[in-house]
Amino acid sequence: MDIFDFKDENEYADQMKTGALLNPRIDSTFKALFTQDTPESKAALHSFLEAATESKIATIELKPNDAPLLFDGQRRVSYDILCTLDDGQHVNIEMQAFKQAYDYGARAEHQVSRLEISGLKKGDSWKKAPKVYQISVLDFVYKNDTKDGTRNTGINHFCMQSANGKHLADLLNIVFIELPLLSAKEATIKENTALENWGIFLKEADNPLKQDLIKELTKKEAGLMSAQQTLSSISANRDLWLEEYRQEVFERDRISNIEEGEERGFKLGLERGIEQGIQRGIEQGIQQGIQQGIQQGIQQGLVTLAKKYMASGHSAEEAAAFAEIDVNLLK
Repeated sequence: MDIFDFKDENEYADQMKTGALLNPRIDSTFKALFTQDTPESKAALHSFLEAATESKIATIELKPNDAPLLFDGQRRVSYDILCTLDDGQHVNIEMQAFKQAYDYGARAEHQVSRLEISGLKKGDSWKKAPKVYQISVLDFVYKNDTKDGTRNTGINHFCMQSANGKHLADLLNIVFIELPLLSAKEATIKENTALENWGIFLKEADNPLKQDLIKELTKKEAGLMSAQQTLSSISANRDLWLEEYRQEVFERDRISNIEEGEERGFKLGLERGIEQGIQRGIEQGIQQGIQQGIQQGIQQGLVTLAKKYMASGHSAEEAAAFAEIDVNLLK
């Protein structure tokens, strides 16, 4: 059912009484799935990290989610699920349920570089530079084709290398799990990698029409069984249902504000472009004016959305991070 099939957040939350499951692709549910102080949640996190890093892990420590600021004016970074592994590796796991206007690849590169910087202390030798991972679960397709022309199959591991394939130290690692592309793997779960099956689970775990598939997955992977048990447990938490509803509504509002801003900006830009075009050439002036107007309109829409987010009890910093705008625009 669509979120707007429900008259309000309380009716939406009442789904928990029917045995319905929360959507693990929503940020709040995704975090809850892996951060409960229960054996099942810890086992699910352990299984997911081993699948994503393709390595054996002995211990996992959850860390505070805000990256330290190294200088005045540095952009604030808030991680979703930040972990330190037994060998000193740092890992951030992030769920992105909705495609944003910015380049998510650039965001991931910035985040993994901040992880690396925070892993070294003053005076440490380069030998102590930790291996870091930004693991991003995307409920959209980032890019359908890879740079070398091969088809994107849904699981991609990026690290620094030269154009002819020579690697450096492989300290900076980004893993993209693009859920829509994993539908083709549903028929081959016995041959799939552990991470591919994790992607299928996250894509379909709350789908009542795919529960036979979920049962097959959980029989094959003990970590997925733990994840299913945890999802069932947290789905009895009314606060998580309310938060899921609010995140869905805010995202719809964000998209609507951007579309409205683009339309308003187009009209404003057209007017400015015609005026500028008289002096500098009609075609170029109109195009520049349209682009300027669209950007202004989008920003105005995001500021409006952030203020609504603040009105629901969030701080200006949280609202700015949510809308991806400068916090000074809210002061």
